[in-house]
Amino acid sequence: MNQEVPDYHKEQMKKSNRGSQKLDRRQWLKKLIKFLVPPALIGTYSKFESNWLELTHTRIPRLNSFKEKRLRILHLSDLHLSGVVDIGDIDRALNEGFRKSPHVCFITGDFITSRPSDQQLGELESCLRKYSGKIPILACLGNHDGGSWSIQKGGFPTTQKVERLLRNARIRLLKNQKTTISINGISFTVYGLGDLWSEDCFPQKCMTKKIPFLEEAKKSKTPPGFPDYRGLPSSEKDTPVKILLCHNPDTRNLVSGYEWDLMLCGHTHGGQFQVPFLNYAPFAPVEDRWVSQGLHVFDGRLLYITRGVGNHYGIRINCRPEVSLLEIS
Repeated sequence: MNQEVPDYHKEQMKKSNRGSQKLDRRQWLKKLIKFLVPPALIGTYSKFESNWLELTHTRIPRLNSFKEKRLRILHLSDLHLSGVVDIGDIDRALNEGFRKSPHVCFITGDFITSRPSDQQLGELESCLRKYSGKIPILACLGNHDGGSWSIQKGGFPTTQKVERLLRNARIRLLKNQKTTISINGISFTVYGLGDLWSEDCFPQKCMTKKIPFLEEAKKSKTPPGFPDYRGLPSSEKDTPVKILLCHNPDTRNLVSGYEWDLMLCGHTHGGQFQVPFLNYAPFAPVEDRWVSQGLHVFDGRLLYITRGVGNHYGIRINCRPEVSLLEIS
């Protein structure tokens, strides 16, 4: 027998269940949006920032022997020709730097990532040759340019292809070598070291060790008849400036006992992610993750780390690609 009087309690329970199901779906959708939208926005922004080139200007305190003359250095690093960094990106960075009329250009390694095709390497060679006829360009190699580290990561087993590319592009490669150049009336020595991670970094092949008695004289009482170097600004010393090119800033520990005035490095990409307001790069591939970009003092000398032009995976967050213009004045 059918029930003639409706069961209002059951009807209310059905409505309540339907409402709670709708509420559960809304809550689930809100949670899904909460967890998915921020990563999507961050991913979109990081892709945008990886191509958001920044030209930085940094004044380097006057170094010894420069006197009243000025030197503008274009410092590039980590071009990383690859599937996510193309020739257009690299050419744009070079063009941006050369627009500022530098006197010399230094490139501190990682020209490629993995194994670019011969066509890609040819394009990079042509791109670099377009600029090498304007001013001297000197370079050192990085861990991605071939060798013992590179081959473990899918790269070339040797640096021969990159070396040939640079030679054809008329770029002077310094591989544990030194040269003396004169630009804008200033003569200075440039050292270029092999890569630290590739176990090809041998400063003893080209650099001069510090003179121990000179260093002690700076710290202790000056002997009679001995020049007093204590507290003397480097601009007053009458010795040629020594600029050191090396890819990895951790190399500074290896060369602390050698003579150099200004070290130029790359390698870090600024960490590819910088914690906002802290200048801390938790993923930077260096020992000191507080020192991953910019100008620093090390052992009484100057160290500049550029964030580089390219990147890995097309990602950068709070550390834009950098074209560094350094002015010694």
